[in-house]
Amino acid sequence: MTLKISFKVFLGALLLFILQPVDAKVYSDDLKTIEIRKVVNKAISWQRENMPTKDREIWNPQFTGWSDGVFFGALADWAEYDNSLKIREWYESIAEKNRWQVSSPTLNPANDIAVSLMYGRIWLNNPQKKILVNSVDDWEIETVKKLFGGWISLIPTIERLDYQMKYYPETSDLSFKNPENHQRWSWCDALYMAAPTYALFANITGNDDYREFMNREFWFTTEMLYDTQEHLFFRDTRFFTMKEANGAKVFWGRGNGWVVAAIARILQYLPADYPDRPRYEKLFSELMARLVTLQDSKGYWHTSLLDTVKYVSPETSATGFISYALWWGINNGVLSEKDYLPYAKKSWSAMVSAVHKNGKLGYVQPIGDAPENISKDKNEVYGTAALMMAGLEAAKYVSKSTQK
Repeated sequence: MTLKISFKVFLGALLLFILQPVDAKVYSDDLKTIEIRKVVNKAISWQRENMPTKDREIWNPQFTGWSDGVFFGALADWAEYDNSLKIREWYESIAEKNRWQVSSPTLNPANDIAVSLMYGRIWLNNPQKKILVNSVDDWEIETVKKLFGGWISLIPTIERLDYQMKYYPETSDLSFKNPENHQRWSWCDALYMAAPTYALFANITGNDDYREFMNREFWFTTEMLYDTQEHLFFRDTRFFTMKEANGAKVFWGRGNGWVVAAIARILQYLPADYPDRPRYEKLFSELMARLVTLQDSKGYWHTSLLDTVKYVSPETSATGFISYALWWGINNGVLSEKDYLPYAKKSWSAMVSAVHKNGKLGYVQPIGDAPENISKDKNEVYGTAALMMAGLEAAKYVSKSTQK
């Protein structure tokens, strides 16, 4: 009996330790722009000093890989809101050093253009070079240099988008076990990595082919990976038959965070009268209605959405992207403020609680594709990106509310 009681006490203490908020109450979760800016900028400062690229030089040499691309895309949006010249100079210097290149071609082309959201934001902030081309094939590179006196910033992205569309494989399904299908958006993360870039560059260049390609591929992937009964996305086709220890289907937290964040970004770039816009809004609403039922008592989502007993630790990249989607949906009238604001507030409080005193965001699941338990010391750049995105939309909400 004594051993059983001791084990229960030990287990309870262990769970309390795992779930203990990181440096609780170091930063305020008050919905005030000054407090939001304080915690986000502290997290950015820490991340800048702890960028992981040096440890990944083989596959991510110049901040152009997907993880850093996600970070810098979010950073560019945050700097625009925060009016931070220091941050802007940092990421613009990286773009210049990279000569505005996207990632070197990989086996997963969707990942290669995540960084282009940063390039697009830089262009929108300072669109002095007005002449754009719909296709790089229209220009000889030496002619471009002669006309403009240097490298035209968006050409590498435009070139890659054109190439991907031209040589996109025609496959009948998205079975992830077939390597050829990795060339398509055959995993749910790809919807975030690629779709918003196509939507944004359709607006920048005026090339509607980008938008139509994005729309076609988004819905092809959705029809394959979206579970219409659970209203959640499988990460890829390998998970169709997998079960959690409790018998539930396997739905990955960050994977669904990628999807709702992707839809929010797509809607941001789609024309108001685009024929399929209501379709995106309907899917977004279905997903968000389901996801809020899976938020835990502290405001987090976990790496497994349907088995939080086995996967007990909170996870902040999933929480941050879903929080961003909540705030964005409320701000743009897609979600009811009355119904969803409590979940949004709770999610922001959870994110703030996971920030260490030094600014490090904890509980971020490492690069992966399936549920796992996470310690409070784990950090990745895309987690900080999610914090920035959620903080940006929360701050916008506060500003709008004070004007009412």
